[in-house]
Amino acid sequence: MLLIVEVVFYVSAVSSYAFFALPTKTVAWYDVAFFIFAAAFPIAMNLLHGDRPADSGLRLDNLGVSAREVALATAAMAAGIVLVGLLTDGFHWTNWKHFRSRAVVYLLWGPLQQYLLQAFALRRLRQASLPAPLAVVAAAGLFALVHAPNWPLVALAAGGGVVWCVLFLRHANLITLGLAHAAMAILLYHAFPESWLHRLTIGGEYLLRLSS
Repeated sequence: MLLIVEVVFYVSAVSSYAFFALPTKTVAWYDVAFFIFAAAFPIAMNLLHGDRPADSGLRLDNLGVSAREVALATAAMAAGIVLVGLLTDGFHWTNWKHFRSRAVVYLLWGPLQQYLLQAFALRRLRQASLPAPLAVVAAAGLFALVHAPNWPLVALAAGGGVVWCVLFLRHANLITLGLAHAAMAILLYHAFPESWLHRLTIGGEYLLRLSS
């Protein structure tokens, strides 16, 4: 039960920050405190529970087999996104400078989110003796709820989260999953109508964008 509480506590803290502190434009002491907590807590839990780097997906020995499976899954998801983008005339473009800045953000943010989803949330839930299917659904569901109240993005995160968790249980590798996550985020940002996902914003920032 304590392992499950760790995950729920962390997700609740991140969601609370996204709703109440993320929309502010100034950096306050609580922003610094939160980012220290957000970085330190999952790492501390990994160390406390004796996770090795390989357990967390930081490994190269299964890179090839993981890359093949992740590439196939990513291609299938990308095809669905492209199809929706074409059918809804959702594809939009700003400029190369904006694209490069978003790409850099997601190339950093994608692997980080996969670490929190897989090495922290999914691994803790499996250590809590939850059956693999239940742990996958629970981890993906909690991951998706962090994206509330952007409900279209919540649904997409839940679906992607399930796929990524299954792939991680098959071959734990954060490198391939992190890159796949980044690629999907960049594609979503440019393929779906802006009125659907509101630039992938979440929490209070999403509510502010809706009201503006």
